[in-house]
Amino acid sequence: MLRLGNIDYSNCYPIHGPVLEDPRPEWLRVVDGTPSDLNRRLAAGELDVAPGSSIELARHAREYGALRGLCIGSDGPVESIVFATHRPLEELGGGTVALPTASATSRCLLRILLEIRLGVRPDRVDFDQSAADPMAPGLEFPSGPVDGALFIGDVALRRRPARGETCIDLGAEWTSWTGLPFVYALWLVREQASGRPETQELHRRFLAERDSFRARVSTLADRAGARYAIPPSRLVSYWSRIRYELDDRMLAGLRHFLDLAAEIGEAPPVSELRLVP
Repeated sequence: MLRLGNIDYSNCYPIHGPVLEDPRPEWLRVVDGTPSDLNRRLAAGELDVAPGSSIELARHAREYGALRGLCIGSDGPVESIVFATHRPLEELGGGTVALPTASATSRCLLRILLEIRLGVRPDRVDFDQSAADPMAPGLEFPSGPVDGALFIGDVALRRRPARGETCIDLGAEWTSWTGLPFVYALWLVREQASGRPETQELHRRFLAERDSFRARVSTLADRAGARYAIPPSRLVSYWSRIRYELDDRMLAGLRHFLDLAAEIGEAPPVSELRLVP
């Protein structure tokens, strides 16, 4: 039995949805969770394969590989990684920003954009984005109100900004600054599972979905709209932003991100990324 982590977000659905529903292979066991949940389970050996935060590949470079040719990324605006703030980014030094516990890579990306690009280092507090909106009027942390909050995934897609907020797309900010695309997640594989026939078959099926989903995007959006409470037309627009192909340019963006993550102490330096097979 191959244990697969599943992020039940709309950005994962074009790759996972058809495989898990049509019908699900009998040799596959699926575990749902947020990106941070799956990161933890994969590290604990409770999963064999999972779409994990790209920063995790650097944190576990000796234990993990990544399925070749697959990622969740963007080359410019992504719409689902959004920082909401009442103040310009360059004025956040000495302020406080709220970061979702569901995220790993996006939290690191925000730190890079603030600390390395702009030289500002606000205080950070954690929040559960499924339970509260730190930007809501009257909501405060023990340390006081926040000056901005990061939202990811379908919460970011569904959220409506409050009056006076500025919403900053971190995918757009990264590409504007570096000229490179950004990789948010990879299909991470524990070393012990990388050569298994089930892993190879799952990889083949995922690549087939990657290559064919653009031709079926309207049908997939109709199926997924009710599941994620997002109008199908919004999903079609959103998925047009997502890049699922881990090509040379995406790899260049990933390597640059991991170098900067190491610079701020979020992960150890990585000399080589292991792609499977």
